Amino acid sequence: MNSSKKQGPTGPRSIEGKRISSMNALKNGVFAKTPVLPFEDDRLYGRHVKAMFNSLDPQDALQAQLVQQIADSLWRGNRQEVRAVIRREEVFKALTPQAMAEMLNLSHERTKYAPAFLVIPNHRFGKAVLQDSKKFLANYAHLIANCKDIANYETVWRNYAELFIAFSYWLEGLASPPLMLGNNQGIDPAWQQVPKKVTHYLRHFGVYLWYVVHFEELRPRIRSWSAIWYFLRGQHAKDVEQCDEVVMKERRICQSLIDTYCKMRKSQMEFALMRHTELVVQKPPSFVSVKKDETPIPLAIT
Repeated sequence: MNSSKKQGPTGPRSIEGKRISSMNALKNGVFAKTPVLPFEDDRLYGRHVKAMFNSLDPQDALQAQLVQQIADSLWRGNRQEVRAVIRREEVFKALTPQAMAEMLNLSHERTKYAPAFLVIPNHRFGKAVLQDSKKFLANYAHLIANCKDIANYETVWRNYAELFIAFSYWLEGLASPPLMLGNNQGIDPAWQQVPKKVTHYLRHFGVYLWYVVHFEELRPRIRSWSAIWYFLRGQHAKDVEQCDEVVMKERRICQSLIDTYCKMRKSQMEFALMRHTELVVQKPPSFVSVKKDETPIPLAIT
């Protein structure tokens, strides 16, 4: 049997099949043959390349090739930066507010109700929010200290009107119906019948206020524990470091291409300037050449 008939190309033959198979070995986009990956916007890439050409203004085919390489290198570098950011976010996804509160050695109640911003060291509160939160926290502390086993909060809320109105706004995303009536003239009857539930959410709100008021003093410790968490994640941290190395390598390649392009343009301009100078200082040729032994021909006078 002639086995030569069975040999030859066995891969996909259609355009779509070839496009898919070309991505089989794609892992991180570093060695991709095509500059635009399937999930990237080819029109955005086109505008990126056009902007590079407009900015660098190549004057010949060689310069145009360098500009294309610079554009592709910048595109790959931006892609790797996005990948590095995603890897960092994956590392910190496992760091929950409750885990951070435990590392800060806070109480059980404050650990249980730790807010989401506890794992965001750069989170900021405005002055107005801080002032209101301090006032609400003081009102909350007074309420807890002086009102025990409240059977119906309708009987006490007017003594802490600002606190309960703020509490009602905070509670909107957690429970329904709204705590306060539409005109803030009283507590909704449905909530009046469940004082324990009101107490539960009120204590949660009190912990939230405590974190807002004390977040600035907690911030340095949060940064320290975040760094410890990050470097103890082992393999995840290594992956992020590898992504950073790829980004730096791509940036060095791009800088080298830009340096080459600038040197080429500088050399061309210096050459053009030199040629222009030679043409300016060169003596013009003589228009009339007279030999020394020739005598001028006298003009005939008529």
